[in-house]
Amino acid sequence: MERPRATIIEVARAAGVSPSTVSRVLNGTTAVDPAKATRVHAAVAHLGYVPNAFARSLLGHAGRSVGVLVPQLADEFYGRVVTGIEDTLKQGGYHMICSLGHDDRGVEAEAIAMFLETRVAGLVLFSDHVPERDILALARARHPIVLINRVIPELATHAIRIDNVYSGALATRHLLGLGHTRIAHIAGSLSRSGARERLEGYHLALRDHGIARDDRLVFEGDFTEEGGREAVARALGSADFTAVFAANDRMAAGAIAALREAGLRVPADVSVVGFDNTAISRFTYPTLTTVDYPVTSMGRQAADHLLQLIAGADPPPLPLIQPRLVERDSTSAPPR
Repeated sequence: MERPRATIIEVARAAGVSPSTVSRVLNGTTAVDPAKATRVHAAVAHLGYVPNAFARSLLGHAGRSVGVLVPQLADEFYGRVVTGIEDTLKQGGYHMICSLGHDDRGVEAEAIAMFLETRVAGLVLFSDHVPERDILALARARHPIVLINRVIPELATHAIRIDNVYSGALATRHLLGLGHTRIAHIAGSLSRSGARERLEGYHLALRDHGIARDDRLVFEGDFTEEGGREAVARALGSADFTAVFAANDRMAAGAIAALREAGLRVPADVSVVGFDNTAISRFTYPTLTTVDYPVTSMGRQAADHLLQLIAGADPPPLPLIQPRLVERDSTSAPPR
C-alpha cells in the first residue's frame, strides 16, 4: 500500500518547530534561524514531504483568505454552516477556501497543510479527527482558530457548539412525555463527538425517568437515509420498541421509509423524532418532529469571532447553542 503523504504538521513535529515556521522556511518569505531551517530541511527530506501545488496557486490571496474545514457538504447541515461563514467573511473582505475532511484524519491533516501553505489569515475547523496536540500547536504558533462542535479546553472560548447532550435528552424526553418507554436510538457515526453526546443525552433522559439502559435499542448509523433505513431493519429484527429517536433528519427519513415498508404506521404504531430541522423534515410523510437550532447563525458567529481574532481583538467567548423542539406529525402516544 502506498504510504500517505507527509503533512506540514508532521514535518513541524519532526523538526521541533511550529507549522508556520515550516511554511516560512519552504516559501522563503521570512528569515528563519539557520538551526531551525536546517532541522526543517532534514525533516522534509526524511519524511519525503512534497508541498501542495494547489496551495501555491492560491498564494495571490494570502492574507485575505480563511481556511474552512468541514466533514462534507452533502448534508444540508454543513451547507448551512458554510453559508453563514462565507457570508460573514465576505462582509469582512475575506475569501473562503473550503476543504472537505471526509471524516478522515489524513485528509483533514492534508487540508490544514494546504491552508498553512496558502498562508491563510485564520482557520475555522469542523473536525473530530485532527489530534488536539496538532490544533494546539497551530494555536501556539499564533494562527487564529475557531472550532465548531468540538471542545479543546485550552481553546474553549474560541469554540461554538450545539448542546448535543441536552438536545439528545430533549428529543427523548418528548417521547417519554407522550408515554413511550421502549425508545430505539439511531446514533450517528460514533467516531463523531456530536453523535456520542446525543447518545449520552438519550441515556440521561431514560435514566431520569427511571428506565433501565438497554443497549439492544441503540443502533449506530452513518447520518444518511440508507443508514436510518438499515438501522430500523436491524431494530425490527431484534428489539421491541414504540418510538425512534434518530440523530439527524436524514436517518429519521430513512427510518420512516423502513417502518412503512414493514407495514407499520407512523406515528400510530411507531413515533419518530429527528434532529437538525432540515428541509427534509417538512417533506417526509408524516412531517417530522425534530430538534431545531440556528445552524446558519452558528457559521456567522464562528466567522465573526475569527475576524475579531485576526484583527487582534479579544472577543467574548462563543456560546453553547441551545435547541428547541419542533413538533410535527410524526409523534403521538404509543399504541395501546
